[in-house]
Amino acid sequence: MKTIKSLTEAEIAGLPQLSERWVWVRLDSIGELFCGQSPSIAEVNQEKRGVPYVTGPEQWDGSKIKETKWTEFPKRLVPEGCIFITVKGAGVGKIFPGVSCAIGRDIYAFLPSSKVDFKYTLHAIKHQIDVLIMKAQGDIPGLSKNHILDHVIGLCSIEEQRAIVSKIEQLFSELDNGISNLKLAQEQLKVYRQAVLKKAFEGELTKKWREQQTDLPDARELREHIGKEREEAAKKSGKKLKSINSLTEVKLSNLPKGWKWTRLGNLVEEPKYGTSKKCDYNINGIGVLRIPNISDGLINDSDLKFAQFDSTEIENYHLKAGDILTIRSNGSVDLVGKCALVSTKDEKHLYAGYLIRLRPISPLINSKYLLNCLSSIDLRYQIESKAKSTSGVNNINSGELQSLIIPFCSLPEQQAIVQEIETRLSVCDKIEQDIETNLEKAEALRQSILKKAFEGKLLNERELAEVRGAEDWEPAEVLLERIKAEKAQNGKKIH
Repeated sequence: MKTIKSLTEAEIAGLPQLSERWVWVRLDSIGELFCGQSPSIAEVNQEKRGVPYVTGPEQWDGSKIKETKWTEFPKRLVPEGCIFITVKGAGVGKIFPGVSCAIGRDIYAFLPSSKVDFKYTLHAIKHQIDVLIMKAQGDIPGLSKNHILDHVIGLCSIEEQRAIVSKIEQLFSELDNGISNLKLAQEQLKVYRQAVLKKAFEGELTKKWREQQTDLPDARELREHIGKEREEAAKKSGKKLKSINSLTEVKLSNLPKGWKWTRLGNLVEEPKYGTSKKCDYNINGIGVLRIPNISDGLINDSDLKFAQFDSTEIENYHLKAGDILTIRSNGSVDLVGKCALVSTKDEKHLYAGYLIRLRPISPLINSKYLLNCLSSIDLRYQIESKAKSTSGVNNINSGELQSLIIPFCSLPEQQAIVQEIETRLSVCDKIEQDIETNLEKAEALRQSILKKAFEGKLLNERELAEVRGAEDWEPAEVLLERIKAEKAQNGKKIH
């Protein structure tokens, strides 16, 4: 039988100080380990023949193991009551309660002694999982059996373990309720944001404003004026003016007087795809904006890659304040069509091929008006309907963007609408920031609860006195000796 290594005084000195009558122990001292082994692919089925087979954390849904694989030829069976630890790959360090089943090579199963509380052990390992993950080695990160068995946790009496688990669950329940309320508030904010945008582009937010105006230009006249500007721009560039489909056969809802439905292509220059040139962090060149730089309607250039360009390329892919960059391709349809407004500080960058540049063709078009309109639920419906794909990658091309139908009004009203939206949504932004701050505090509190729990500082004096006053209470040293005696009697402990 493998000799269990006791913790040295030097090792204990490097650990946090524990509560009185606690001891630091290696997992090797309080349980046994089962190392997974995989049957061949041909020996695995999905028809429920044989025993359930667990290969990784993707089979854990947060509350139970999803039985999606079975085998009639198990190489490693484990009993009920184990803690499953993912030891290889991207999921290394993921921990979840196990079941009686076969396990594959990427899973180890730790079975705590019957004299140790299961939930206590599970929480204790989870609390210090980052310590384990840092030990993962190799091109494909992996943990060895010794990494698991040498892992150290604080041990107390079984009565105290149960009391700690009970208090953790009580505090976590209260914390989870608070988090649920915060996340519900986040969802309600999303609904409110969309309600604001919907009313804005139905003309509701500026209804009183319109009643006070006496000389607003008609949207039809504006569109004709902008159309002439499109024609002149096409002549200057030497390019043929692209025809935009009319709306005569499209059924549309009524708009306020002076408004007009139009296609986006009537209001912007020919949409321009970005550069396909390879860019990297370590190139001494010009910054290239990519999908990660599109953030909540703004450009976030904190994560920037670079490439070198000649003067022609710079001219082709340059940006101006007021341009709108939109994501044209993504695995998530929710991200396709997401936009960001280019500001003066962003003009020094170029942009990559998965983005399309939309540039208003006339000063009579407010960029923020277009940006907000493209974020509204009606436009999102149009975009997602065009972008959905069965291939796994969702795309929207320049022609589809130009065909989007949007409500259009005079420049003064566009500006009034933007102001109304920003006034309302700035309040949302502040609330959203408060929610994010409180969610971060909640997670920090969760970690603080676990830290106190496994240093023996979670229970108050009354709770400790109640636990330690029980007739069958024993200090951790005595419990550990009983566990060692049990392990010596049972023999082998690594499978």
